[in-house]
Amino acid sequence: MAWKEDGSDLVNRLISGYALEAEVYQGLLAIAREQGAILESGEDLDRCIALFARKDELLRSIMDVEAEIEPFKRRWWSEDLGLENRERLNGLLDCILATIDTLIKQEQRNEQLLLGHQSQTQAELDHIQRGTELHRTQRGPEPLPRFMDVRR
Repeated sequence: MAWKEDGSDLVNRLISGYALEAEVYQGLLAIAREQGAILESGEDLDRCIALFARKDELLRSIMDVEAEIEPFKRRWWSEDLGLENRERLNGLLDCILATIDTLIKQEQRNEQLLLGHQSQTQAELDHIQRGTELHRTQRGPEPLPRFMDVRR
């Protein structure tokens, strides 16, 4: 099916699509920040994990928007729609890119927080294991269970 809209329809479809995408990226950033706050506090890690499902939904919606505006993006470059329209769209794209950049930084920060939790948990497990081994050494060897003790 051939697209019949004029240049302003094309611009409006692209801008509405990218505006929706910008909102979704803002939602992703809000979730990433919420996860960062949870990781900093070390509380409600189940909530942090549950937020991954919401992030997945938002990423799928971005893919849907991109698929929807793909034909318009192809036409955008082949038609001369004027400097003002290009500036409007470029401003929106700059906003999206800035949000993505901030999102990437937040996700990297969250990853470092997770690695810190992992290191702390491993250190605590190592401490528990050393304590258990020390306790066994001080008590001597544990007796075999009765059914395994062949000396009887």
